[in-house]
Amino acid sequence: MPPNMHWAVVLILAMVTGIFGLIWFFIQAGYVKKIDPASRARKFLIFGLVAILAQIVATLAIAAAAAMGSNAAAAVGGLLTLILAIAGMVLMLSAVFGMRRSLIDYFNTAEPIGLKLSGVMTFFFNILYFQYHLSRIAEWKRTGTLV
Repeated sequence: MPPNMHWAVVLILAMVTGIFGLIWFFIQAGYVKKIDPASRARKFLIFGLVAILAQIVATLAIAAAAAMGSNAAAAVGGLLTLILAIAGMVLMLSAVFGMRRSLIDYFNTAEPIGLKLSGVMTFFFNILYFQYHLSRIAEWKRTGTLV
């Protein structure tokens, strides 16, 4: 069964706690790994988080270097943080679109329900958009009716 929680509840919990959205993203990636063992979404998600955390650490180090008067270190560090930010975003988007591909493949071949996932909606609302469809699929599995 796919993770079954209303997308609005996921949104509210993510906004209130700040970390729930990330946890739920890992839960969804775990489900995708179950239906598609070749999925690398979880790995991309982990590497993306590492890149983002490295960017935060580098930003703090740059701020400390700038406070000590090292303008050259700040300039080089600025480039490093930009590279880490871009790498983190690319890895996170790779995870999201890998999950999208796995969901579409699985729910159009192994369990053919004719699942269609918009690329634009996936880009902007990824976790919530997936959850909307995963909840529909869970309801279908429970009742036999796809809404």
